[in-house]
Amino acid sequence: MTSVSIIGPMSAPEKATTGPSPVQLTTDTPEGATGPGAPRRDTDRWMDEELFRESPRRIHIFTPLVEAPRRFARFVSTTPGLLTVVSVVLVLAILAAGGAMAGSSGNRQGDLNTLVNRSEPVAFAAQELFNSLSVADSVAATSFLSDSSRTADTQESYREALDTASRAVVRAANGIDDPSSREMELILEIQEKLPTYVSQVTEARANNRQGYPLGAAYITQASAMMQDELLPAASELYDRTSSSVVDQQHKLTRPSWFALSGLLAAVCLLFVAQFWLAAWSNRRINAGYATATVLMTAALIWASASALTTWQDGPRGVAGTSQPLQTLTSLRIGVQQTRSTEVLGLVQRDYTTDNQTDFTDRIAGIDARLEELRGVTDSKESRERIDTARESLRTWDSAHANMVSLVRQGNYTDAVQAAVGGGDDSVSESFSALDQDLEVLIDDSRDQLRDYLSDAGRAASRVNLLVFVLSLLSILCVVQGTRPRLQEYL
Repeated sequence: MTSVSIIGPMSAPEKATTGPSPVQLTTDTPEGATGPGAPRRDTDRWMDEELFRESPRRIHIFTPLVEAPRRFARFVSTTPGLLTVVSVVLVLAILAAGGAMAGSSGNRQGDLNTLVNRSEPVAFAAQELFNSLSVADSVAATSFLSDSSRTADTQESYREALDTASRAVVRAANGIDDPSSREMELILEIQEKLPTYVSQVTEARANNRQGYPLGAAYITQASAMMQDELLPAASELYDRTSSSVVDQQHKLTRPSWFALSGLLAAVCLLFVAQFWLAAWSNRRINAGYATATVLMTAALIWASASALTTWQDGPRGVAGTSQPLQTLTSLRIGVQQTRSTEVLGLVQRDYTTDNQTDFTDRIAGIDARLEELRGVTDSKESRERIDTARESLRTWDSAHANMVSLVRQGNYTDAVQAAVGGGDDSVSESFSALDQDLEVLIDDSRDQLRDYLSDAGRAASRVNLLVFVLSLLSILCVVQGTRPRLQEYL
């Protein structure tokens, strides 16, 4: 069987034929030819230069600041510019002077408000604490001596004195900002020891009611604690707070030199500007500048006169208000302590010649200080009150001499009656009249002090308002004086 191949004969590979290469076109043209293919001339190069030229220079953010001094110098070099600058300088000087005076007056007013509303009430609370503790001790001793059934802690005056002392401690503590200060330490000491004193007086009452002689020891110990611990602490507290009030008053009497120098500088600038403008404009006077100069000069004179008056009269005002108050407070405490010593002498039945001499010296010292105080007091009512107090002091001294005579005669019962009994010429009545007179004088002195401080505050406010108004008017006058000159160039 014959096989048949299904694969046909292979064909010969075809030969690739290549044709002629295409013709290459060139752009080379003879020099000097024209047409689309002609070379670019030099005169046309400006178009390329415009395309590749750098963009305009960008303005930097600080450029206006750099240019500002130059522009300002060009502006000032012109006559309107110079006139504008002069007027602006004058306005700023007047504003600065008025602002300095207003700021100084505001600070002074703030210090004065602090003195009136904080420092002085704290000093008064300390003075009230000092007085009330002394009154409590005197009343406790007197009540113990007068009647065993009328004990000290049931006496209305004793309770009032203790209540007043407690309230005064709280008020004084509220007015002290620094808890670590010496004033706060004194307040805490008084708060800690006052209950102990009250407890000892209560023990004296209980023993005296039962007729035990131990009551005299308790009342003596309580009075010694008051005289040696509580009253010295209260005295130091009062001295510190009252000294702070006096120091702040002296500080307020000092002139505000900075504010006055600002007013003086403004007046000097106005004078210089007035002469400059007269020479520049060939005019003798500028009404606006002249009026502003007069107004600021008036403000300077007014403020200077007020400062000079405060500087000269301020210390006398402080001495005339604060010193009498301190003197009267000291006198009243001395009177209370003298009374306590007098009564304790009867409680202990110990009235020797030395005790009588000590009492006489104390009375003489109190009378001398009252006489000195009368010489520096301007008020007629205060002088009359001092005379009444001195008369009560003499009556007390005479009644005390009678009491001592009874003690030395051995008539103890009559001596006690003379010390604590009634009657216009008795020891108790004369002492009460003297203490009442001193209390009224203290209240009057405090009212005078607060009135003086309030008057000083109102005077400072008036000066501040006047300077402020005159400064505003001066600014308007400067603007009004500059405006016509500038309009000449418009």
